[in-house]
Amino acid sequence: MIGCEKYKKVVFIDDDRDLVELYNKDLQKKHLSDYLICFDNASEGISFLKEAKKNELPDYILLDLYMPEMDGFEFLENVDKIKKIKDSVEIYVCTVSKKEEDRKKVMKFPFVSAFMEKPLESDFLEFLIKEEI
Repeated sequence: MIGCEKYKKVVFIDDDRDLVELYNKDLQKKHLSDYLICFDNASEGISFLKEAKKNELPDYILLDLYMPEMDGFEFLENVDKIKKIKDSVEIYVCTVSKKEEDRKKVMKFPFVSAFMEKPLESDFLEFLIKEEI
């Protein structure tokens, strides 16, 4: 690794703890796990983002759609009301849903970059962190 590399921060919001653990283990092997911040529910993620100063915000959010307490749709509606987040953070919705209406609903938000099928390849997280995509 080159000395001055600036890695990107990724917030991962998903209630699937096994999947979160899998991603964390893979990133630990690559010494990148410090750049992945995980929440197992969307309301914790919103609280973190609201409290963060602009320079502390993540570069990307990976968001599951279907979670208890607050789902991904509700999360996106909250983000849409918070200028500092929607203007500076890219969101990738990661879901097992294959419903076209779900895709259309999330893609109406301009800060959502993609609707992706889970599980993601762990290389994708590495690419986000290292800004190689």
